[in-house]
Amino acid sequence: MIIQNGTIQVQCSDGGGLDSAGYPTSAVQTWGAPIPCQFIPTKHNALAQRTGEPVTEQSYTILVEAQARPFRANRVRLMQFGHVLGEFSVVSIELLEAVGEVRIIV
Repeated sequence: MIIQNGTIQVQCSDGGGLDSAGYPTSAVQTWGAPIPCQFIPTKHNALAQRTGEPVTEQSYTILVEAQARPFRANRVRLMQFGHVLGEFSVVSIELLEAVGEVRIIV
């Protein structure tokens, strides 16, 4: 059982490939339906810099209820109270069988 404090949405790619003339077409990126989740911030560094520019580094551990099918995602959007906290690449996905949850690290 999770204690919901936000939602995540999985990024989906639709289309792409080749058109009738053989030219490549780009895929359209869309966001899936919101999934209730519990997230815990694991890292927040507001003093980080990349190429001399200030950036904020953030990392979260996200828990969602396990579904009948395996959870798969390369990129997720984390939201709380309708506000986007960020879009993140998925680092790891782990099924926690004992509690019926999936742990996602971004």
